[in-house]
Formats: sequence, structure tokens, C-alpha cells
Amino acid sequence: MRSSAADRTRPTLLDGLVVLVVLVAAGAILFAFRPKAGNFLTARIVLDNELVAEIPLSDLDEPVTMEVPGAKYPITVEAERGRVRVAHSDCPSQDCVHTGWVSRSGGQIVCLPNRLVITVTGGTAEADAVTG
Repeated sequence: MRSSAADRTRPTLLDGLVVLVVLVAAGAILFAFRPKAGNFLTARIVLDNELVAEIPLSDLDEPVTMEVPGAKYPITVEAERGRVRVAHSDCPSQDCVHTGWVSRSGGQIVCLPNRLVITVTGGTAEADAVTG
């Protein structure tokens, strides 16, 4: 003889309908938040709160090297297609040089002694982690 508890643990038609609705909603959310077409990255170089240069990283065909004018310590920025870095700096800490290449939207290179910030903008921002 079967127990009534075994009958209550089997999925019903309503359970299947709920699963279907959840899957459709998840698909709609993924479709709505999909990355946009086009990944046009730009490096913005700001020294002492003033824009020094904007380099369109997506349009570069060959590497670009520039000395940042007006910096307290000489600093050289190098950009290639889709990425940027500080190639050389005479600042004491060298944190900006050790940051290396930055290629994601929202990525930054900061040189505190020079008061220099290089920010990559445009494209699609990728989340490193999600907290809730």
C-alpha cells in the first residue's frame, strides 16, 4: 500500500508551469541586459583635474606613445589597440608603471605624485563580482 506522503512529493502540472515561467523570465532578463554592440574604448588622460588627451583605443592601428606635458615627474603613456599603460615614470613609487595594461571599460591607472589619472571609458563594463 502506498502512503499519502509519497503522492504529495511528486511534481504536479502547476509545478511545471512555475518552472516554465521562471525560465522564461530568466531568459527575458538575460536578453534585456545583454552587452551592446560595438566596443569603442577611449583612454582619457587627466592631469590636475584637466583633460590632457583622449586616445580612441578602438581605432588605433599602431602603438601611440606620448609624454604627458606639465607633469611634476616625466611620465610616458603608451597606447595600443584596445589597451593603455604607463610605460615610464620618474615618480618615486612607480605604482602607475606596475599597474600594467588596462583594457576594460572603467579601468584606471593612477599616479598620485603626478596627480594623473588615466581612465578607460566606453565599451561594455564587465563585473568582477556581484554582491547582494
